[in-house]
Parts: sequence; structure tokens; C-alpha cells
Amino acid sequence: MVPALFALVIAVGTLLLALPFASEEREWTDWVDALFTSASAVCVTGLTRVDTADHWSGFGEFVIALLFQAGGLGVTMYAGVLLVLFGNRIGLRGREFFGMELIDLGDRDIYRLLRRVMIFALVIEVTTFVLLLPWFWLQDAGATAVWKAVFHAISAFNNAGFDLQGGGRGFTGEVDDPYPVLVLGLSAFLGSLSFITLFNMRYRPRRWTLDTKLVAIGMFGLLFAGTAIFLVEEMTAGSALAGQSPVHAIVNSLFIAVNRTAGMSTIDLATIDDSTTAALLLLMFVGGASTSTASGIKVGTFMVSLVVVLSAFRGEHRASAFGRDLPPAIVLRAVAVTIVGFLTLGAGVWVLELTDDIEFLPLVFETMSALANVGWSQGVTPEVSQTGALVLTVLMFLGRLGPLYVALSIPDKPQTRYRFPEAGVRIG
Repeated sequence: MVPALFALVIAVGTLLLALPFASEEREWTDWVDALFTSASAVCVTGLTRVDTADHWSGFGEFVIALLFQAGGLGVTMYAGVLLVLFGNRIGLRGREFFGMELIDLGDRDIYRLLRRVMIFALVIEVTTFVLLLPWFWLQDAGATAVWKAVFHAISAFNNAGFDLQGGGRGFTGEVDDPYPVLVLGLSAFLGSLSFITLFNMRYRPRRWTLDTKLVAIGMFGLLFAGTAIFLVEEMTAGSALAGQSPVHAIVNSLFIAVNRTAGMSTIDLATIDDSTTAALLLLMFVGGASTSTASGIKVGTFMVSLVVVLSAFRGEHRASAFGRDLPPAIVLRAVAVTIVGFLTLGAGVWVLELTDDIEFLPLVFETMSALANVGWSQGVTPEVSQTGALVLTVLMFLGRLGPLYVALSIPDKPQTRYRFPEAGVRIG
């Protein structure tokens, strides 16, 4: 049902955005551009073929906001709410789908948790709106300022990456204004951290689940690493952060590190050094936590893979961390999601090389941005052909739903009742 529902919402969004009154010019929008924008919004990616503020009317912007509001928590929460509304019980498989196998919950507790998650999302979005509104009031008139604060609050928490700044500039005009940058960055980070993790972090660290410990270490570790890498490389290269004070350089580097899942940027990413681009590719690929508004292969997948490597170097045949062994099914899921992600990235780059004549590294960057549902761009998306735009659309859809389905395809226990004789394979 989930991919069918996602496809249906994208189709409805495409139809609405193609209508004449959805554009500023009151003309029909090309169906490829409408489809691309709808898919980018529902898959909370943020890549655009046309500038959101300049091309779309108020109605079009409202439709886009509805689409990424539905897509942000849509994979888990809205599906769960639908199940509850139709009177269905959430069984063991359903709990695994929602990430609730990590917590010992009864049926009533599950419904209570679903309600709390919806309230949590609303509280973060409203708080972000309240904090952004005074800043937007300094930029625009009353109604316009209110709408921009609403739009950006929803976009930030849902890691959608859409903005209404106009001119295709994103937040590059706010490179010397830390206030909106910090508000948007914090909202995006909370959205990417996962409600399961945040709820569990209310307790003392000794009571955290293994999942929470790994996600917390991974998220904050990648945040620190991304900030340090961008700051050092771009200060050394003297390009993107040239002329900025140390405080502004740190704030903007932190904003970039946070937005490896959301796609907002105060820096023109087409100007960054190639070494920085390579580092951002890895950060985008990992993404945020499971059951969050972010995508990528997920931090949990990355951390499990890291635990497997460290356990192998220690000479252990079972992956373990914090005094707990990881079940073989979890290890298989992590390996499967990672390998499928790399293969899909490679296939996407190969097809785009066939359809468009674009420099290789920016093309890889754009492909990764679409697949990981990030939304960062080095100026390639508006220039690709219609065929290339359709390829990126498919990648956004696969990136949003693919890791979930690859993970769920591997059961907790083997379904076969027999084992084959073992045979060795040379490695390394």
C-alpha cells in the first residue's frame, strides 16, 4: 500500500501543479516539471527544476507545502494512523515497520505513541514558525511574512529543503545572518533524529536502547565531522567561506553539516572544492535516523556496518556493541541496504551519463542528492533533459522507500528449515 499511496499522492500533486492557476504566469506547467516538483516534495528531497517562489503562485506553493507535510512522516506515521482509523491492530510485523520492536509496547501504548509523534511534529513546526516569524516580518509585509514562516517551518522539520527566497539563491543571502540559519538548522536536525530516539533519550544514558546509543553517536559524530571537514577544507581552499569571520564560518559549516539530510544551504555549492564535494557525497549517503523525516541508508545502517567492521578487526565472528550482540538479521539488513544503495547510485549515474552531457562530479553529486532525498544542487537539475529529470524522479522515489523495503524483506528468523554445507570463498 505505501508505494501505491505515495505514487497516488505524487500523481495528484502533479495534476494540481500543472494547472494554470498554480503558476505565477497563469499558464500550464510542463508535466515533467510538475511531476518532478511533486515527487521532490512528497519524497522530501528539495531538488527543483524551476524556482519555487518565482514560478509557483500562492496556490502552487500551498500544494507543495501540503505535499512535503504529507511526505515527511508519511512512510510511518500516516500509515499507522490509517491503520488505527480503520480499526486494524498493529501486529509484530507492523511494529517492526514502525520501529516499535525496540520498545515493549501494548496496543494502547502504540496508539498513544502515534498520537504523541503527531503532536511532537506539530509542536516543533509551530515553535519553528514562531521563532522565524519576527525575522520574516523584517523582510516582508504581514501576510507574506506569515506564509513564508509557515512554509519554511514545515519544510525544515520535514527535511524537505524547499524555500521561498526566490532567484534560485536558497539561503545564500543569509550567509552573514546566524539567527534564521540556527533556527532552521535545529528544526531540521530534530526532524532527522527520529521520534523513537528522542523519546528514548528522555531517560538516563544507561537506560537507552542499543539503537538509541548507536543513532546518537552516529548523528552527533557525523554532525561534528561534517562541520569540521567543511570548515577546514573551505577555509583552506579560500572559496566558499572566503572573507567570513570565524563565527560566521563555524555557523555556516554547522548549517551545511546539519543539512546533509535537508538540503538547505547558505553556500553556493557549485563553488566548493572537489574534495569537499566528495566528503558531502558520503554524508548525504548516510542520511538521518530510521523513522525520521530524513532519508539515506540511515544512520543505524551505517553504525551497524561500522560495528561489523570493528568486530571483524577484533577477531569476533559476531558483531557486538555496548555488551549486546547484533542479531544476524540486523547485520544482513545493513549490508543489503548499503549495497543496494551503492548499486542504485551507480545505475543512476550511468543512465544520466547516457542521457545528458554533464561534468562527472556534479552529476554524481546531483544523483546522490536525489537518491538520498537531500536536495543539494550544483546547478545540474535545471539543466538536465526531460529524460534526465525523469531518471532523477525515479531515484527520489526509490531513495525514499527503497531502504525500508530492502530492510523489511529480510525476516528476523530464517524461513528455511535446513542448511547447506559450508564452503569458503576467498576474500581480500
